[in-house]
Amino acid sequence: MSARPDRSRVKGAALLVLVALLAALVLSACGGGSSSSSSSETTTEAEAETETESTGGAEEGEEEAEGGTETAAAGSSEWCGEEGVTLGIQDGGGLNNWSKESQEQVQMISKECPAVEKEIVVDADFEPQKAVSGIQSMISQGANAIVIIPDSGNCAEVPAMRQAMQHDVTVVAWAADPCGTEGTDYTKYIDWDTKAAGREWAEWVIEQMGDKGKLLYEGGPAGNTVSSNAAEAIAEVVEEHPNVELVEPISAEEWPVTNWDPAETKKLTAAILAKHPEIDGLINDYGASVEAEVQAFQAAGREIPAVAASESNALACTWKEEKEKGHEFPLMTISSRNWLGRYAAQYAIAEASGGTPPNLKNGGIFSLGQWENSVSGKEPECRENESPEASFSNEMSEEETAKIALEG
Repeated sequence: MSARPDRSRVKGAALLVLVALLAALVLSACGGGSSSSSSSETTTEAEAETETESTGGAEEGEEEAEGGTETAAAGSSEWCGEEGVTLGIQDGGGLNNWSKESQEQVQMISKECPAVEKEIVVDADFEPQKAVSGIQSMISQGANAIVIIPDSGNCAEVPAMRQAMQHDVTVVAWAADPCGTEGTDYTKYIDWDTKAAGREWAEWVIEQMGDKGKLLYEGGPAGNTVSSNAAEAIAEVVEEHPNVELVEPISAEEWPVTNWDPAETKKLTAAILAKHPEIDGLINDYGASVEAEVQAFQAAGREIPAVAASESNALACTWKEEKEKGHEFPLMTISSRNWLGRYAAQYAIAEASGGTPPNLKNGGIFSLGQWENSVSGKEPECRENESPEASFSNEMSEEETAKIALEG
């Protein structure tokens, strides 16, 4: 008996498979974009890049297992057009959980649009040269839309963003002032109003201080525009209150630098506490850093003063612990704003794919107001089983974020 396969049966089976595949492809085409291809490239340095391809849709028959890449959602909104998009996603930092959450918010939107065929992700590690070479690398790889947090250094990304614009790439900056000129150096800038946030923090803390005493502000890496704008606004508010004194000098050009690193923050704060026996108020533009400040106060046996910062789960849990011990301190937070990355992604994808960009309020710059306020009754939320740096404002529904960000 021959061991050779029956060719007629093989051909017949192959024909059946081919018919099934053709039928599945027809059904997929009628289904409104459920069979899309995407790829994701993650770059920690512009010079060292790796690419992972993933395809989903009718030829696979099902989504990848948990932790894999899902197919794009059908029935996308008007911002998702039909022209193919290679989306660049860059963070001038990319070192901490805030950056990771911000990237996830952008990629959440990217996955919803079938037109996005590829992602190129760059983390510049707060090194301006990496940020510049990252943008140039995305241009050379055919990116036609870039969503970028331009905070690697003081206005460091402007020349490379302008170069991208000259190559007809849509560039949407968010979460850090890009400097430069809209329409020439970037397409759109979407963010909270950092000066409004600085004023909100300063006015609230000074009120808790009884309009007198000593105030400490600590910010992120030297030259970053978030801390620069916040420091400038805080200094202006302090000047309006003659009985309030800054513990360390701050301006748009200088402030006590934490690099948004909790370990560095704790060390810096311990040194400042050794020099200044009286500190009546704390402000920090990164919630995880101010948690480290609080730890430094605790280690020094000092009373925790009024605190204003961006939200942080760990900070909320410390507040809860201190309250239970009878040592409650006033705490006010503003949203960490990672969720604004959704609108940045929608805008960039819309411009590149032929969709309709979201109709943003105030040109895309928002005053977020207060997220938590222990004094007025909106108690900080602590979830002990979640990440210390978790930000729960990112759980707002589409309707809730739309009230803040969209016209109409």
